[in-house]
Amino acid sequence: MKFTALLGMAAALVVGSTGIATGIASAQTPAAPAQLDSKKFNVIGTWNFLNINKKVEQPFWSEQLGAASGGKLTGNIKSITELNLKGTEVLRLLKTGVYDVAHALPIYVDDGAAIFEGSDLSGVAASVAQQREILALWMPEMQKVMRDKFGSMIVSTFAFPQQVFFCRDEISSLADIKGKKVRVQGVSQSDLVKALGGAAVTIPFGEVVPALEKGVVDCGITGTLPGYQAKWPEVVKTVVDVSLGYTAGFVSVNLNSWNKLSKPTQEFMMGQFKKLEEAAWASVEADTREGIACDTGNGPCSVGPAAKLKLVMPSDADRALVKKALNDVVLPEWAKRCGAECAAKWTEMVGKRYGLVAKAN
Repeated sequence: MKFTALLGMAAALVVGSTGIATGIASAQTPAAPAQLDSKKFNVIGTWNFLNINKKVEQPFWSEQLGAASGGKLTGNIKSITELNLKGTEVLRLLKTGVYDVAHALPIYVDDGAAIFEGSDLSGVAASVAQQREILALWMPEMQKVMRDKFGSMIVSTFAFPQQVFFCRDEISSLADIKGKKVRVQGVSQSDLVKALGGAAVTIPFGEVVPALEKGVVDCGITGTLPGYQAKWPEVVKTVVDVSLGYTAGFVSVNLNSWNKLSKPTQEFMMGQFKKLEEAAWASVEADTREGIACDTGNGPCSVGPAAKLKLVMPSDADRALVKKALNDVVLPEWAKRCGAECAAKWTEMVGKRYGLVAKAN
């Protein structure tokens, strides 16, 4: 099946209650198991200590897909933790066909990185629904990069819980970030931290705890629950519940592997990827709320004993600082990286829905 037809299958999006496309389309009438190919997919997952891996990715590939296909379609999933991979290595292994499927983040994209940044600019998405909508709106540009640079196709999206500041010392507002060294992931987070007067430091997720413990950095940005599950509360005192956005993600399949599947099998898999996507997005909202409870003790924590971090709730001044950083620094700096044509497309496809303009200063 040609890529244009595949893209139509993957990007014929479901229209949600907002009237905007919000997800990958479900397939047509599902094929019966007898019509399906036999295939074991080799899959790279996210970090094995995170909820989305344990409760969504692992069950889907290890149990649910096999049950739905009568045992004909299965998955052998290995987490990025088990494989000890760097993010950029994930997509290289997908491109070469060593793995059929990868659960990936925009920051994994080295060739075409600026375009992928447009799906996950710090400070844009104020809710889970907005983050999902932004991914859907910007998906045509992301698909071009995945096809042309990585020989693959995005078949599903997801995100991690709300991104917040965790800090070694007690702070009382975002104004206190000024002068602090902050661990970031991605260039737009770096731009936001710099706009707040901090110094951005890029450190792999698995190395943040010792960096915080030794004072290499004063604060770090990650999701509310991933921070807890990575044991950040053991080395920090404060969590600042000011939404800096969400770390977006996507599931991509190698096109050579995909093109070897029969049409009934492709259609069946698209239906399964839709189910995977719905489960993943449902987990984001729940994990965001539970993350704050686990970090602070303000509510039930089902994944372990709650920490007792100081919780700083956002003030109007904090929200104003994030908005100013977004408009004055994050968007203009990204527009420089992506180029005038790219920025104009983003403004038309995404920005105008939120009253935002991406334009270099």
